[in-house]
Amino acid sequence: MSPSDDGQQAAAVVTESSWRRPRGTSGPPRDPERDVRILTAALELLLEGGYPALTMDKAAARARVGKATVYRRWQSRAELAADTLEFVGLTEQPVPLADSESLRDDLIETIRQIIGPPESARQSLVGALIETARHEPQLCHVIRQRFITRLQGSLEEVLARASDQHELPSRGHGSGMDVAAAVALVVHWELIGERPLDRAAIAVIVDRVLLPLARSTGRPAG
Repeated sequence: MSPSDDGQQAAAVVTESSWRRPRGTSGPPRDPERDVRILTAALELLLEGGYPALTMDKAAARARVGKATVYRRWQSRAELAADTLEFVGLTEQPVPLADSESLRDDLIETIRQIIGPPESARQSLVGALIETARHEPQLCHVIRQRFITRLQGSLEEVLARASDQHELPSRGHGSGMDVAAAVALVVHWELIGERPLDRAAIAVIVDRVLLPLARSTGRPAG
């Protein structure tokens, strides 16, 4: 598996991250090419050995840059891991299906776009980080902010649109449990699943958990 599968497009343009130190706060102007090299090195380390394998020194050595170059960009390995999630596209906004007439397909595609295709660097990275997040408070915050909250928000948007179009009951009291249950299953699968989370597995989560709960919670429309 090559880290470039998900990072190829990100390598062309590295956007400014809220985690990274602002430009010009320390040292000379940054070279975007070095950003890519450091993030690629961090991704490789995470895929090889999970979060424990990532250190600022190892990332610098693999990227062939000085340690000071890494520390000028990221204050800790948790922040470097956060930008690595961004590097593989985990923070990209899901693109709604064009002319979709199926709420089910919209939900499946939203989850699929966020977690990435099976065998992708994105899925492997999420699994590697989730495994140690419970014991690393900083990393847990990163996963919650960059992955879990984003997945929850994207699914809520899809369900809210369906509710506005009277495909579902209005999103009233207790309606958040449907999304929470679905996201919990995605995280659980990433943690202990014996195979990548493919479209068939996502469809099971949508068909047996998310849609039934969404149709039974809230207040009746109209």
